[in-house]
Amino acid sequence: MAPPLSVVLIAQQASDNQLARAASSLEGQVSGAQLLVTGASASAPLGPEWERLELAETAPHELRNAALAHATAPFVTVVEGHEWFGPNSLQRHVESLRDQPELVASYGRVAVHELGRVRVRPEQGRGGAVFRRLLREKHLVAASAALIWRREALAAAPYPELTSPPALRLALALELARAGEFAFHATVVAERDPEQIELVVLEEFVRVLCGVIYDPALQDEKIEERARVRLARYLVAIGKLHYREADYPRAGRFFDEAVKAAPGYFKGRRYQFLNFVKTTLNRES
Repeated sequence: MAPPLSVVLIAQQASDNQLARAASSLEGQVSGAQLLVTGASASAPLGPEWERLELAETAPHELRNAALAHATAPFVTVVEGHEWFGPNSLQRHVESLRDQPELVASYGRVAVHELGRVRVRPEQGRGGAVFRRLLREKHLVAASAALIWRREALAAAPYPELTSPPALRLALALELARAGEFAFHATVVAERDPEQIELVVLEEFVRVLCGVIYDPALQDEKIEERARVRLARYLVAIGKLHYREADYPRAGRFFDEAVKAAPGYFKGRRYQFLNFVKTTLNRES
């Protein structure tokens, strides 16, 4: 019998303890699921259910695309090695996709601690509504939260040429949003390790968002507005990083670009803050 779900566990940059914890939380989630792991060390304590993929050390997007080529189930998900999930959190997404053929993907919009309470009801959307939702969701960047999609909805190699997992997740979700309807389900993520958003990640977010803003196929003003606001936030974050490194001229340029990207966003206190910082930069330059 063909497996209902293929789970690809990315072991790169995860310790053996993290990997064992992630694998343990995924085993038995969906009966008969295909479990694939790539990048795991020989000492990583994984059960016999896991098929180890010995893939060449390539760029992150190439590794993920190569691993997905081994997926045989109609539904697939890619999980980072530092995540681990609560009971039945994947089953909800599989059932959603199985029961509703029009859906191309199911995403866990809310993550809480295992003993916490989830108050969000499942929702659905398509087209521009999904795009706007994804551009607003900060959690999508922070953790995959069981983003499961229908394998036939995308090309064989869906990940674009990016290097950071958060940017890869965002680009993949936005690409899926073009393909059709989405389901948003509350899902329980038992715990997850903190993830630092470094300069390279912020720069790749900017690349993804610029692709959205300047994509001629997306002429929805609300989508562009959301993308510009999120772009402005990341430009400010990049500016702050340069400010901490005492590169004040570069920090000021990023703040200027942020205001240009979304002038309507910088009003009131936000605008006062930027003006205060820029005045400080000019004094210290």
